[in-house]
This record gives sequence, C-alpha cells and structure tokens, in this order.
Amino acid sequence: MTSEALPIQRPADQTPDADDLPAGSSPRHSRVAVVGAGFTGLAVGLALLRRGVHDFVLLERADDVGGVWRDNTYPGVGVDTPSPLYQLRAMTNPDWSDLYAPGHEVQDYARRLARSTGLLEHVRFGADVLSARWDDAGSRWRIETPIGRFTADVLVSAAGLVADPKLPDVPGLEEFPGPVFHSARWDHSVDLAGKRVAVVGTGATAIQLIPELQPEVAELHVLQRTPPWILPKPERPVGDLTRRALAASPVLSRMQFDLIYVGAELLAATRRSRLLRETLARVGRRHLATQVPDPDLRARLTPQFDYACKRPLVSNTYLPAMCAPGTTLHTGGLSHVDGSTVVSGDGTRAEVDALVLTTGFEVGATAPIARRLHDATGRSLHDHWGAYPRAYLGMNYPGFPNLFLMQGPNATSGASSTLLFSEAQARYVADAVCRMAEEGIRALDVKPEVEQRWTRRVRRRSARTVYETGGCTSYYQNDEGFNVVMWPANTAEYQLRTRRFRLPPFRAVRGRTGAGRPLEPLRPIRLAATA
Repeated sequence: MTSEALPIQRPADQTPDADDLPAGSSPRHSRVAVVGAGFTGLAVGLALLRRGVHDFVLLERADDVGGVWRDNTYPGVGVDTPSPLYQLRAMTNPDWSDLYAPGHEVQDYARRLARSTGLLEHVRFGADVLSARWDDAGSRWRIETPIGRFTADVLVSAAGLVADPKLPDVPGLEEFPGPVFHSARWDHSVDLAGKRVAVVGTGATAIQLIPELQPEVAELHVLQRTPPWILPKPERPVGDLTRRALAASPVLSRMQFDLIYVGAELLAATRRSRLLRETLARVGRRHLATQVPDPDLRARLTPQFDYACKRPLVSNTYLPAMCAPGTTLHTGGLSHVDGSTVVSGDGTRAEVDALVLTTGFEVGATAPIARRLHDATGRSLHDHWGAYPRAYLGMNYPGFPNLFLMQGPNATSGASSTLLFSEAQARYVADAVCRMAEEGIRALDVKPEVEQRWTRRVRRRSARTVYETGGCTSYYQNDEGFNVVMWPANTAEYQLRTRRFRLPPFRAVRGRTGAGRPLEPLRPIRLAATA
C-alpha cells in the first residue's frame, strides 16, 4: 500500500507505560478538562465562560480546532443540514454563503469562534487523551496525554460522534498495491485525475464526494452495500444584502433559525409517522425516476427499507454522476480485494488504481474514547457497556463520577442539527460545575437505578421508531438491532430535560469546594460577519 494517509492495520488502543510519557513535574490541574476542541468541545468551553468559569482546559489531539470539519477535507465536503442550524446559538454566524455551506466555511467559523471568544487560550494541542482514570481518594480525573499529565475535578468527553474512521475488515485490503485512504483522512498528495478509482460506500460522504470525483477520473467504481434515500437539495446562495441584514439584526437571525428549526423537526417526525415517511419516500422515488432514466440502474439505486431508517440524504448531483459514462455501480459492498482488483458482493470485479473508503466511523461502544475512560478500579467504559452503550440523559454512567459524555448514547439527532444537542448538554454541564462549587460537592455519581429507569424509558420509545422497525441495518443500532445513538423524540423535549442540572438523580459526595467559585456570568457574544 503506497499511501500513508491511514494505516489499514488498526493500531492497538493501549495506554503507554508511564516511562513513555514526557517527564515533568506534577500534573497540571484544572477544574474542568474537556476532551476535544471540535464544535461540541467549544460549546462546552463557551458555556463555562458564560457562567464565569475560566479554570478549564480543552485537550485537542490535533493541531487545530474544528474536529470533523478540520479532519474532513475531501472534495465536495459540506453540511447536509441547513447552515443556520449548524451554529452555536450563543455565537451565531450570519456569513454563510449558501443554505448548505461548504466545509471550509464551517471550519473558518470554528476558528473564528475559538479565537474571538478567548477559547483558543484554553486549548492544548497535541493532547490526545490516551487514558483517563477516576481517582477516588483525590476525587479527580487523572489524564495521560502525549504532552504530559493532567488532572481535573470534572471530565467532559467531547471526542465527537464521527471522529475515528471505521475501516472495512475485508480480505486482501492490506495488499492492495495502490493508494488507499479513508475520506476523513484525505490524502491530497495523491492525484486521482485520469485514474481508475473505487469508492467504497454510499453514505453521506460518498454522495458529496462522487459528483466531484466523477468528471476527473478515467473510471469510477462505486461499491454500494445498500442504497440511501435521497431527496432534492434546496441549494440557495445567500446574497451579500441578506448576510448584512442577518448580521445587523439578531431578531431576523432568530426568525430565520426558528423557521428552519420547525421545518427540520417536522422532517424528524418521520421517526414515528408512517404517513410522513411514505410521503417523503414518494418524493425520493420521484427524484430517482427523474434523474436516473435507466430502469435497471434505478432499481439498484432504490432503497428496500423505510424512509429514515437510515439517515436520509439530499443531493442534486449524486444520481446524475451515477448515470455518467465511466461510472459503474457494484452492489453487495466490498467482498474482498485480489491484488489491484476489487470484488463486490454481487461477484463483479474491477481493476482499479486507488481505493477511497467512505465506510463510516467508530461510534458508541466501539469508539476509542470508550476504551480510554476508566473507573477507579481500572475498568473501562467499554467494558461496562459491552455492546450496549447507555447513560442517563446520554451523559452520565454509574461508577464514573464527574464524567459527562457529550452526544453520548441516544443523545443526538439524525435529522436536525447535532449542535442543538451539544449546546443543551454544554449548558447542563456548566450548571453542574457551578452547582458543585456552590454546594461544596467533590463528586457526583448518577444513581444506578436512575440510569436504569432512563435506559428502559429510552428503549421503550426507541422500539416504536423507524430506527428499529424500518427494515435496515445502520450505525444507529448495536449488534442486537437496538437504537443506541439517536434520541427517539423531538429535540425540544431533550432541551427541556437538560435545561438545568438536577441533583436528586445523583449521589453527591461533599467535602471541598473544587477549583473555584462561580463568577459573574459573561454577556452573550455574537460572532461578527467577516468581509
């Protein structure tokens, strides 16, 4: 394999020996340590600042903020939810160029947000959290990173739902002689122009990437496991006058957000409404019939599961690219690789020069961060969960005091913006941190019976959603087919449940006031439009 963008052999997820870490004095202590400086980590930092808490650190493994938007630089990358929803309400961005903004604008927004709020001062780059363990005696988290040791009273995992690429486990992949890389680790040193390229997967990334690749390559082979539902994409450039008006008027910006939010929540109601699912499926089939005249190809691109069982997608260019000369659709996914030949599940073969993997991410129990968070006995969160991730409010799990999981089990959305959940959770975490300081609480551990009741309630509600009844297999589900990723109700309900921290669900251990007292809340900050 000639590309070094991503090793095919997954590295062992082990904590290094103490001698392998940088030598130094005592660990650096903070009141709060946040894992990750993507949008969710920045949301936590901003919520802490707005409550007057300044003693925190953002531990970022890379050399820039932005998370998924820093990592994903493949051709065509952009948001697939309307841009006005993809922003922090505490600091809006009126400067989107399109209703669906390109990825570089989202990354620029993350950088401006970190810089203009002072959050950048709290970021420690190169600080990949190799291990974090709760210390019962000291009532703190002990954290190991490549740049040294840290301790914190409270640990917040904002490592990201789609942070670590998932590699396909297929025979022969390691022996492929040409470039191989995951879309989230795009190798810009590889020139694909005029090459024979295979794209593995047809999810959200692939439908953005394929229309960009198709005109450039000699042959494009798409290895599809299951076709997604695709609706027309309402792309609308945002003019300078509109952007200036949004920047000048918070009321107008709020109205725009509310209108798009209501529309997104109506679409999200497909999780329970068969009538709405059937209506949108008709729109998808009509879009497919309009853009794919070949009946055989159209049949192979038609989903055989309910709308919204997997994440529905929007595109005006993917289906035409699939019809273009030089594009070949292979079904059944990638079966194996034989030298430079890819073999699909339907038995077809294609000799290619390069492989692009759009095969998703490690989520839930398989995410590396779940193996790196340990209780006081050294047992990891992954060990506790097994194949069934669960947490109270998606944030707290018994035996892991003072740990908050951002976008944890059943605490995110596949239809509306994930940042709505991030901000709700960030406010909740900041409220908990302040409550701990005000009442001299050194440790908060959710009661097992509370987590169990919550999990049973989520299970009952999830069982009635299309995520489990729609006839598909998706990353929303664990091995038993249970939805362990998506919130099974509307976003407003989750925001209401997390509007403030409540102490009764937790076992509180008092004894010290923590790393400081709450300060006066900061005034809301608004991100100015850029030239």
